[in-house]
Amino acid sequence: MQWSEEAREILEAMMMELPLPVRDGVRQVAELRAETVCAEAGVEPVTLEAAVRAFIEATPSDLRQRLKHSLSYHGIDPEDYDAAFDA
Repeated sequence: MQWSEEAREILEAMMMELPLPVRDGVRQVAELRAETVCAEAGVEPVTLEAAVRAFIEATPSDLRQRLKHSLSYHGIDPEDYDAAFDA
């Protein structure tokens, strides 16, 4: 499935916020989750919103709170993704 440029860019930027040992696992899970959600909704390419939500959900829960600052830095309101942070 194709990804929008903004979705791919935010995923890459957010990956850099994670410790190196967890990056590959988070990337694999996040990409699969975002593509699955968009495919089920009949949406292509993968959207920024789907990528962010999938990334948060794929990140280990003990690292998620750090992401709020990073999202804000990239101009994304973390409160829009409260459900993903609680997943």
